[in-house]
Amino acid sequence: MANQLSILSSFTHITREIEGINAIVSVQYPELSSFQSISDSFSKVFGNKRAVYLGITSNHIWHIQTVGEKIVEKISFNINEIDNIDVVSTTLTGQREVKLPQINITTKKITFETIKEKIIKKTVKKTIEVPVFQEYNFTLFPVTFLANLKYNQSQTEVLQSAEMKQSVINFTKNLQLKITDRKMME
Repeated sequence: MANQLSILSSFTHITREIEGINAIVSVQYPELSSFQSISDSFSKVFGNKRAVYLGITSNHIWHIQTVGEKIVEKISFNINEIDNIDVVSTTLTGQREVKLPQINITTKKITFETIKEKIIKKTVKKTIEVPVFQEYNFTLFPVTFLANLKYNQSQTEVLQSAEMKQSVINFTKNLQLKITDRKMME
């Protein structure tokens, strides 16, 4: 089981703050603000690099950004707020094209809006539910990077990283089936 993998001990700076992490995988950086880029430049002087991960717990998917051993940002996706999730293959172009799995998440939160409605010469205020959808895309990196982007050369750790990556993909696929079933019941 993924929560018993020794490789998770490389991520204690994350597992201390987010309880119940079963698997962690490296993902592509989001676009950084100017302030974040400058901050990263100073952090590199001290040997701290920005690393970005996707982690799973039993009820959440976590997007976690770290600089060195410090979590600088974390976003939690409660599985009950996920409207759609899927795994597709994406291609990164460079010197050679590399196909990597990408997890696409669409969240749905309900907000309330008060509107005015005319009913036979009268204006009535009415509160309605308005769904707000937001999309997120996470490209999963190869399993050869550990915490703070240290290159992994241990065969055991590479195999455990591959197992965690597969756990994240399987979690996503199982969640996709649950969401499909839930939508059919509505």
